[in-house]
Amino acid sequence: MVIIPLLLTWIITLYSNGTSTVNLNTTLTGEFITLQLPVQPQSYMMVLVNGSVTAYMINGTSIVIPVLGTANVTITYVPKIFVENNFIGMDVGNTTVEIIIPNNILIANITLSLMGMKMINNELVIMAKGPGEFLYTVMPISTTQSSTSRASAHMHYYEFLTIIMIIAIIVIVAPISYALIMRRGRRTEETSTSITALNLSDYEMSILKYLGSKGGSAFEIDISRDLGIPRTTVWRSVRRLENLGLVRITKVEGKNMVTLVRNK
Repeated sequence: MVIIPLLLTWIITLYSNGTSTVNLNTTLTGEFITLQLPVQPQSYMMVLVNGSVTAYMINGTSIVIPVLGTANVTITYVPKIFVENNFIGMDVGNTTVEIIIPNNILIANITLSLMGMKMINNELVIMAKGPGEFLYTVMPISTTQSSTSRASAHMHYYEFLTIIMIIAIIVIVAPISYALIMRRGRRTEETSTSITALNLSDYEMSILKYLGSKGGSAFEIDISRDLGIPRTTVWRSVRRLENLGLVRITKVEGKNMVTLVRNK
C-alpha cells in the first residue's frame, strides 16, 4: 500500500542573491514511492529518509524513493532555471507549491493558478498550483538609502506586484491588500535597537520554549512533530536562531540536535 498526502506542497525558496532551492518535507508510507517533481532539478538532489541520506531514481519528471514502510522524507535540490529578457524564469509542473519571496525580489510575471498569499518573517509567501511559470529579478538595495526612500521603494514594488497579480489567472484582491499593508507597517519598526529588534517569529519563540521544556535540547524532527510545525519551517527557524546565538546545532547519529544556548 502506498500512502501519499492529499495536498503535497513543495517549497520553492528564492534568495536575495537570485538563487533558489526546492524542498519537500512529508511523511510517506509504502515501498518505492513515486513523486512528481514541481521543477526539473539542475543536478544532484539531497534525499533523506528518517534523517539518513538515501539513493533515489529520476524517471522523467518524477523521483522514485525507497521508503520501505512509513518514514519522514525530505527532498532538497537546486531547480533548473531559464533566462528570458534578463529575467530569471522557472517552469512549474502540475503540482502545488509555496513560493517564498524576500523583499528585494521582484516577480515580473506569473502564470500559475494562485491559491493565496501571506506574510511570514517579512517575506511574501505565495501558494500556487501549476502547470505554469514565473519570472523574477533581483532589485539592488543601496546601503545609503534613507528610511523615507526605502519605504517609497517598497511601496512602488508592491504596487507593481499587485498589478501583475491582477493580470494572473486567479485574482486574490483581499490577501494582496492585507499583505501590502502588513509589509509596509513592519518596515517602520526596523529602527528599534532594543532587544525586541531580534523580531523573533511565533515559530521561533515556540521552539525556544519547547527547548526549555525539554531540558535545553531536542532533535529537529522531534520539534517538528511535537509542535506540529513543518520540517522546512523548523529548519529555517532553527538556523536563524543559531545565527542570533540563541541555539547551537550539532549532528548526533545523523540527525540535527538543537541545544539552547541562552533564552531571550
